[in-house]
Amino acid sequence: MNNRILIVYASKYGCTEKAALLLQTKLNGAEVVNLRYAKVPELAAYDTVILGGSIYYGRIRKEMAAFTAKHKQELVEKRLGLFICAGMSGEKGEQELKQAYPDVIYNKAFAREVMGDEVYPDRISALDKWILRMVKGKEHKTGGGLALDKLERFALRMSAGG
Repeated sequence: MNNRILIVYASKYGCTEKAALLLQTKLNGAEVVNLRYAKVPELAAYDTVILGGSIYYGRIRKEMAAFTAKHKQELVEKRLGLFICAGMSGEKGEQELKQAYPDVIYNKAFAREVMGDEVYPDRISALDKWILRMVKGKEHKTGGGLALDKLERFALRMSAGG
């Protein structure tokens, strides 16, 4: 079976883009689309769709929210993988992941993962820097980094049959 994979993501500052591109290298032949800049190809051409987005102020990027709302019916007919890039981990991270996608999509997903976060100080706005300091404190290190072990596990699960 030829499993065509599409990775659709929305990234503001680059962490989710990095995760999507790393997944692409692990899922040979996967196509990648950034919702902020590119038109999404017809979903009918793909067997597997992976959705990824970053969390800001407890919400997924607006481009991803709009995409999942518009394509909900098509997406639930696919083999789905969901990931987010977020500063929260553990139970709070799982809660953010669940809230990021419509229930019907979340419940249908074959694999789900919170990939961690990376903050690139030279790319983020002054407002976002200020908010990050308020939320995480002055001593906050700029992101815990992408959890490469989680990314690897997610890729293996998505590349496995079933």
